[in-house]
Amino acid sequence: MKRKSFLILMGLTAALMLSACGNGSSETTETEAPAETETEAATEEGELAAITPSDYLVENASEYITVGNLDGLEVTQYTYTITDEDVQEEIDSELDMYIEETVVDRAAEYGDTVYLTLISSVEGSDDADSEETYFYLGDADYGEEFDEALIGASAADVIKFSITFDAADAEEMLIDDTWVGQTVDFEAYIDSICEVSTPEYDDDFVAENTDYSTMEEYEEAVREELVAEYEEYTYADVLEELITAALAECEVSEIPDDLYDACYEENIESYVFFLDTDEEDEELEAQEITQEEYEEKILEKLYEDFEMTQEEFEEEVEDMAERRLLVSYICEENDIEVTEEDYVAYVEEYAEYYGYDSAADFEADMVRSYLVWSLYESQATELLYSTANITTASYDEMVLTDEEAEDLDDEAFDEEDLEEMDAEDESAEEESIEEDTEAADEDETE
Repeated sequence: MKRKSFLILMGLTAALMLSACGNGSSETTETEAPAETETEAATEEGELAAITPSDYLVENASEYITVGNLDGLEVTQYTYTITDEDVQEEIDSELDMYIEETVVDRAAEYGDTVYLTLISSVEGSDDADSEETYFYLGDADYGEEFDEALIGASAADVIKFSITFDAADAEEMLIDDTWVGQTVDFEAYIDSICEVSTPEYDDDFVAENTDYSTMEEYEEAVREELVAEYEEYTYADVLEELITAALAECEVSEIPDDLYDACYEENIESYVFFLDTDEEDEELEAQEITQEEYEEKILEKLYEDFEMTQEEFEEEVEDMAERRLLVSYICEENDIEVTEEDYVAYVEEYAEYYGYDSAADFEADMVRSYLVWSLYESQATELLYSTANITTASYDEMVLTDEEAEDLDDEAFDEEDLEEMDAEDESAEEESIEEDTEAADEDETE
């Protein structure tokens, strides 16, 4: 998995940048809010613990950071033009939610979903991987040649084939990195073939499944929703640009130790959110390793899984700390305040948005200090926005630097990684299909 783009947290950050709420803790230090554990973050009754958000700000930030003129910062705010194609793509995505699959007793065709157990190994290697998965024939997740190999297959068939994945073609596929430039041998044990039916998009569908009566009404509503979404995106983007521009006007003389330590721990927690640490957790619980050894293992796994070095990680920590010194300075100089009521309202709102049973559950899954700082940053950047010199331009006119283009590539890659994190949801769908298959077999037996 790549680093830099963590879509869940990034999505939450964007939401916070547009929000007017916050989070925090009850203990204090001279310059940085104290660390708290997940269990300390909520009361036994499941309610949010008491909090003083201002405890998280760095006191006397001007002692550590010299800030230049922040009025009239020059940034570009890009605009999106919603096309008919955008609207149709959104509608098609909605239609996909109503797709039905039916187990069929015939050979696989394009447009079918094939459920199978796939064994794969790079040619010449003794290692083989096995997984229960499925492919929609036509998506070419592993390339068109892979889909073609499954065409004509029936339930209970075993198909063996090999594919050489060229580097140029592999960029468009969802294949393992180790397969690029290699020949991979496959054994596909076909479990079932499912025919996919998509509902017809017409006025009847709209009336039955939406709050609108006609296609025209629905399409206009979809367009308005997309416009609002992209306006939020571009606003969040320009707020991030303002922070970057403001930091360019600053000089940090020193990062307080407790601020650095807090940022270090929070950065680890942000990455651990995406790591599988079950083995290390069990070893620690069984006292097979010490807390220090546990932390060392977690860091090693973090560097490996996110393809980063210790120096890169520590650079991120420093960037976070400098950012928070700036935010503290702006809030201190402009009497910006986030109240406990702001925080509670925020957590309750987003707990519901992300489907949590309670605000306390949502809070326990997040890093509390991250929530507080995101909120304070939203207040600070809104102030910068009010005095900024903003130029508007179409996204078609955007010129990316090499680094920005690389970051976009990383983000696209990470979206694929996020899909892997949803494997549990997909496996539930597979179980449903398997149940249908078993039911069909029982009917045939009867």
